[in-house]
Amino acid sequence: MNKAIKWLLIIIAGTGVLFGVILLILPFIIDPNDYKEQINTIVYEQTGRVLSIPGDIKLQISPKLDVAFSLGEIQLASGKDFPDTSFASSTLAEIKLAIWPLLTKNQLQINKIVLSGVQLNLIRNREGKTNWEDLAGRTTAKGDTETTRKPEQDQPKQSTKKALPTIDIGGIEIKDINVQYDDKQAKKTIALNNFNLTIGHIQENAPFPVAANFNFSLDDNKKPVTASIKTGFELTLDLSKQYFSVNGFKLDGLFQGAMLPTSRLAISLMADAEISLPDETVTFQKIIIKQNELTAEATLSLTGFKTPAIEGTVTIAEYSPKKHLSQLGIPLPQFTDQNVLDRLSATLGFSLTSDQLEIKELQLQLDDTTVQANASVKNLQEPAYALNLHINQLDLDRYAMQKDKTAPLIKKETPQKTTEKQQTIIPVLLLRGLTFNADIKIDTLKAAKLTLTEVTLKADGKDGLIQLQALAAKLYEGSLTVTGQVDARSDIPQMQLKKSLQGVQLGPMFIDMVGKEELSGKADIHADFITKGIDKAELTKNANGTVKLSLADGKIAKLQILQTIRLAKSLLDKESLTDNAASQPTGFATLTASGKLTNGVFINNDLLAASDLMKVTGKGTVDLVQEHIDYLLTINLTDRIERKKDTGLVDLGNTPISYRVKGNFNELQQSAAIEELVKAKAKEVLFDALDKQFNKSKDGKEKSKSDNDVNSLINEGLKGLFGN
Repeated sequence: MNKAIKWLLIIIAGTGVLFGVILLILPFIIDPNDYKEQINTIVYEQTGRVLSIPGDIKLQISPKLDVAFSLGEIQLASGKDFPDTSFASSTLAEIKLAIWPLLTKNQLQINKIVLSGVQLNLIRNREGKTNWEDLAGRTTAKGDTETTRKPEQDQPKQSTKKALPTIDIGGIEIKDINVQYDDKQAKKTIALNNFNLTIGHIQENAPFPVAANFNFSLDDNKKPVTASIKTGFELTLDLSKQYFSVNGFKLDGLFQGAMLPTSRLAISLMADAEISLPDETVTFQKIIIKQNELTAEATLSLTGFKTPAIEGTVTIAEYSPKKHLSQLGIPLPQFTDQNVLDRLSATLGFSLTSDQLEIKELQLQLDDTTVQANASVKNLQEPAYALNLHINQLDLDRYAMQKDKTAPLIKKETPQKTTEKQQTIIPVLLLRGLTFNADIKIDTLKAAKLTLTEVTLKADGKDGLIQLQALAAKLYEGSLTVTGQVDARSDIPQMQLKKSLQGVQLGPMFIDMVGKEELSGKADIHADFITKGIDKAELTKNANGTVKLSLADGKIAKLQILQTIRLAKSLLDKESLTDNAASQPTGFATLTASGKLTNGVFINNDLLAASDLMKVTGKGTVDLVQEHIDYLLTINLTDRIERKKDTGLVDLGNTPISYRVKGNFNELQQSAAIEELVKAKAKEVLFDALDKQFNKSKDGKEKSKSDNDVNSLINEGLKGLFGN
């Protein structure tokens, strides 16, 4: 028995020695270069491409049964439509494999993989054909594509429980990989140059280092961009559980090019991630992006590979956008307030599925403005938007651009009005496809130098019909309310609005708007109108509706009734006005007017105003299209007016005065019909005097009626003198 075991061991040992000797002498017996022609033939049959292997193929086996296979220079030609360019080439490909662990322990142990000097040229010609599309398989005479894969029913079923061999790779070294994509149809070139990759000792469940660097360039003959990228991280593999983790990922990139906001843009990216293939999850515990002082941090989780669901958070640490842009060399516009864009920070949560995007708990701080919002987009194919927004204060005037004082003044001419008309206010196509619901609140809003508080806006829209449920605000001790709708379902959209302004103090409002008190008083204005069009000119021209307004305890600076009457009277009397008759606005205790708005023209026939000094009635038109006003007023001065010489109003009490206001909005002309008034007064005095003379006889008695015929002749003569 012992003798049999002894011989068995001798046979096994001898077989092992023989096997080792065979492996040692095998490279000397077999020359892999003898198979170059056969390899070339197989490649040509499968791809139609010519493979050249001018370098040597080496096969070495060490006493430890380590196999080293290296392939020298190789070249693979492009297809027949690209004869002048090779498809791929390489200077060195080498792999060192340990055979014994694979045979005894089912362990794949690769000592090292080296790949160097690879050049890959991808081309799309002017006709749109590429030099790689024929690599999917050659076409047979029947038009089918040849593949080496058997029909699915002929494939042997593989057990899903078969254990994968464990991996042990000493390292991977890839040097000088270059890929160039030349799109002659789009006239652009994309290149990946000098790609270098180094991977340390790869073992399962043990972290190993990965480092890479490369250059990238994009040239579209307009604004080329280049980038230099360097990255490194630690990778852990668990092939049995199909689990991967990335720790300490860091990428540093330097981008340059004309299409960038600055000539040199440096960006740093850091992240940690985990990937589980069975669970179909990708989790980023941390993503940090840095660019100078800007730091953005995010978390991200993805579930499901076929229909992914993504959730995450984004945080932007407080920084100064103004300083950041200055560091990038980007000039800032000349804002009205030079201190804007000094502070910015933000946080938000989000979720994304195949048919919905949701923004949760957005918190944005910009200078002194705080924004809180929730938003969602449902059905991404036909999106429906929802927005709930709250802003504590927003001063838009701070962010307005300063006017260039050095720019030449442009005179207002007719062509400029044409340009304004072409500016679309209502985007019809956008509104037709817009489905939304908005609820917006602003505690304090300043815009166009106006200050509004407690601003609320509720609106919704679908299929081109926009409903303005309510736009409300408090302003200058009063309130503003607007409701209506915009119907953009037709090519020419229609608009219906109801506006109500109640109890607004116009004095402070005009001081804020234009710096002076053009109007003052407590105003109530109600307007209900419809219009149609897509720009300002059309909307104004097509406006029709009703307007009603009232003004209490108000003044109109541009309306200077008493001053105009004083001036006209002083000219007739050939006297000069004293300082006491200086220019003063016209004040009213009450002023009311109502009328119709027809094709952009407001027609008013019931203007009524009263004060301690006068009573005014009138009628006229306000042409909003031509920006022109034409009013005829009747002024009745009251007995309470001062009748001294310095007023220039002697003997005009209790006599109606015609007063006309006419001109464009910026250049109103005002005139009082004092001359006609004086003529009428002179007639009255003269008629009284003549009547007394002709209606008395020599003895002082009244004449008979027949004698009054003389009076008719006198009247006719006076009419010729003074007019009808």
